[in-house]
Amino acid sequence: MMGDEMIIESNQNPKLKYWFKLQQKKYRQQLQAFIVEGEHLVIEALASNAVKEILVRENAHGQLDKNIFAHQAVFVIKESLFNKLAMTETPQPVMAICELRSQGIENNNRLLLLDQIQDPGNLGTLIRSAVAFKFDGIVLGKGCVDLYNEKVIRSTQGAFFKIGIKQCSLLPYLHVLQSEGVKVIGTNLHNAMPLEKIPAYEKMAFILGNEGSGVNKELLESTDSNLFIEMSENVESLNVSIAGSIIMHHFRL
Repeated sequence: MMGDEMIIESNQNPKLKYWFKLQQKKYRQQLQAFIVEGEHLVIEALASNAVKEILVRENAHGQLDKNIFAHQAVFVIKESLFNKLAMTETPQPVMAICELRSQGIENNNRLLLLDQIQDPGNLGTLIRSAVAFKFDGIVLGKGCVDLYNEKVIRSTQGAFFKIGIKQCSLLPYLHVLQSEGVKVIGTNLHNAMPLEKIPAYEKMAFILGNEGSGVNKELLESTDSNLFIEMSENVESLNVSIAGSIIMHHFRL
């Protein structure tokens, strides 16, 4: 469906009702779909073959990349309805409905394990840094913010579509990794070694923990070793996404 002749103008439209449901986590899981907003993210999603439908604000055709309109399912939406559907304050004129799918983690040379990371911006930044420093995958433990939260996706700047991400219970997964020869390194301010003293192994996984309480004690007791980042005495601790980015850069392959 495309062009001004087929504008969705009613909030009773079944398609629109379906799209509005995707603003909520429970429906994203139930319907196995999520929304991305903005031209850059839509193009990244198209490149990853993740797009089911494209939604364009009325009268916005001339502002957008022509490749967007090559997709087989493009819907034009009345401006007021489009803006209600958008989660950003000043929405760009295009969104995509993407299929919710887990990208497999093919290698485990460098992995990031996340324990109860709850801030969407932190998760998004960690995903972006993991892609920048060529990590093989990210594992989200229980208690992490919803991966398909629009703030998470937006803060990844498209990196979301470029790395394998899985969700599972961390402790059993940690033992599986160790049985496969992966050195699992925790992060802790106490009973830990400075980052520079940790050798670079062929296969490594790093655990980052909750913004307030850090990595779960049970996980820290099961690691091969734990590290901390040395810094000025004027600072008590680093933001988890900054700390994670420093670690990933240090141990990048």
